[in-house]
Amino acid sequence: MWNAKNSVVITALVVSIVLIFGSTPSSAESFDYKNPPQGVFYDEWMNVDMLGQKVGYMHLQMSRAGEVVNTQSLMTISLKRVGSPVTISTLQTTTETLSGEPRKFTSEMDASVQKLHMHGTIQDGKVAVASKQYGAAVVNKYDFPTGAVMVWGNIRIQAKMGYATGTEYSFDMYEPSLAADTSGKMDVKIVGKETIEHGGKQVQAIHVTQKTRYPAMPGEMVTETWMNEDGIPLKSSSSLIGMQMILVRTTKDKALADFSPPEFFMPTTIKVNRSIDREKARRIEFQLLLKDKTQQMSQLPQTDMQTPGEVSGHSARLIVQRLDHQSLKKVEKQSFGPEFAEFLKANPIINSDDPAVLAMAKEARRDANKPYEIADNLRKYVTTTIKNKNLDVGFASASEVCRNKEGDCSEHAVLLAALGRACGLPSRIACGLVYVPVFGGADDIFGFHMWTQFRIGDKWVDFDAAQMESDCNPTHIAFGVSSLQNSGLGQIVFGLINVIGNLELKIEKIELAGN
Repeated sequence: MWNAKNSVVITALVVSIVLIFGSTPSSAESFDYKNPPQGVFYDEWMNVDMLGQKVGYMHLQMSRAGEVVNTQSLMTISLKRVGSPVTISTLQTTTETLSGEPRKFTSEMDASVQKLHMHGTIQDGKVAVASKQYGAAVVNKYDFPTGAVMVWGNIRIQAKMGYATGTEYSFDMYEPSLAADTSGKMDVKIVGKETIEHGGKQVQAIHVTQKTRYPAMPGEMVTETWMNEDGIPLKSSSSLIGMQMILVRTTKDKALADFSPPEFFMPTTIKVNRSIDREKARRIEFQLLLKDKTQQMSQLPQTDMQTPGEVSGHSARLIVQRLDHQSLKKVEKQSFGPEFAEFLKANPIINSDDPAVLAMAKEARRDANKPYEIADNLRKYVTTTIKNKNLDVGFASASEVCRNKEGDCSEHAVLLAALGRACGLPSRIACGLVYVPVFGGADDIFGFHMWTQFRIGDKWVDFDAAQMESDCNPTHIAFGVSSLQNSGLGQIVFGLINVIGNLELKIEKIELAGN
């Protein structure tokens, strides 16, 4: 079984869902947004459809308590990854003033065996974000993005601007589960009145287009929504990881009715034009092309293994080459300046200060002293200690993996990164593609993947515990690297949201060892 793949796709899906949370309009016409009634004043349910069938539901509720408005958003979907079921739930709450100023928030992401809980407070232009797992809490403080709003603030802006055809406006949205230290930009356009099918009937609706983007996103998330005359959403459609997610207004009973999870992972894999000998391959030249020619290919990161070439419109060139591991083995003890602090300290995902992780790091390191030897011992330990290499875990923290010893590529990557930090090795996560000769009945494919990089000497060196490689082969294509210091899922996969399901890959040249 290929266990080095698709938590990347799961994470991209979760990020896209959260973006949809923030971009789906809600009713502002059915109540006075300046003075909504006390108690629950908004309670709507929607079916979630993907790949032509129902996969889950969404529930949004708003209530007033005195001079604040509380919102609660829940989305639950079920899918299959090569036959293995996975359920993804996101639960978010906000507390905002009547005028739309954020005060508090919580976020629970459950795509694994343990929930990641985040909560925060906003006061005096600062936001304190706390994340907690297994009793270990991590608190980070940031400047709150000036003028940014959350759910209720979003609705107030919509109500103020109205729904007249041709109306356009922009505002900043704050979504800490994606990026705790910055905000995203939302552009809104009222397209006009249209006739749509809803509930088996033809109805008049107001068409609204919303585009959401973040600084690290190469493109944008586009959501098309159709609302009735009261401003209540009837239908919403967004493209994510190469598929359409459609939300349709319904009743609570219908929203909670049974639904069947479809297979969604195999359609995200990429068939290539030739086979690759991973053991002998020393250097590979690639061409990457976006299927949607209207989108712009983003610049890939420069790493010590990969060298991006020219980017032209929807295509790019890339060279990936093995590192000289014999020279890396000669590196002696090393020290690091303040620029490496974020790669050495614990965070909610790479929680290297967990006592269980520290104990595991000591056991995995054994008596190694040189940086490369430490990294190699840790990689081998993670490869063998995660015995239940399944596809049932969505995205788990190092603390979870340390205790449960199960998962796929992301679980291998974050545990290895945490063990490295516990041993004084700076680490970061790489997110992108890797080649697999045969998987899920297909051959010669690339799938989305995560692995680990350690700083050894003056280089970031790739180690892949899921694929059992310390000397990583040159089929590893990184679309992004991150310390994960800000605990936002967005920083992991923003660069992939417009790529998954939208990429072609051509191998132009392979150089083998000894040639």
